[in-house]
Amino acid sequence: MIDIRDIENELDSVLDRYQKKQEDTRNKEMKEHEDYLGLENEFKNLFNTIVKPLMAQMVRYLETKGNEFKGSYVKVSPHLAKIALILNPYRLQQGSKWAEIEFSRDGNKLKIVVKNENAVTSEALFEKSEVRSPFVKRILIDFVKSYYNTEGT
Repeated sequence: MIDIRDIENELDSVLDRYQKKQEDTRNKEMKEHEDYLGLENEFKNLFNTIVKPLMAQMVRYLETKGNEFKGSYVKVSPHLAKIALILNPYRLQQGSKWAEIEFSRDGNKLKIVVKNENAVTSEALFEKSEVRSPFVKRILIDFVKSYYNTEGT
């Protein structure tokens, strides 16, 4: 008959190491998840306090310029740190196209992507610290200028 102490002597150290490794893995995953959520919430806060108001202001401004400029809107992702300004998605002029500028999080960086009906036309990464009103305002103004300069020709 095998004595339980023989089993304990053979397995306790292996099982203890395994249990410790599993606990370390769980703790690491929990920490990574907390870091992810913290960064995601930090970007969402930046987008809600800086980017969204400026995008909404741009939409209101365009609407005051006449019917040709109405219909643009701001799209906020409910779950991700992502916000976009879509220009003229419903224009009736034949041959006109919509365009979109999207601000999102890529790791700890700000990712800005410009798209149109056909493709992504530009993509760039910036430091999170650059998400300030003057920077965002300049990016949005340049985006709108670029769209209407292209569409108007």
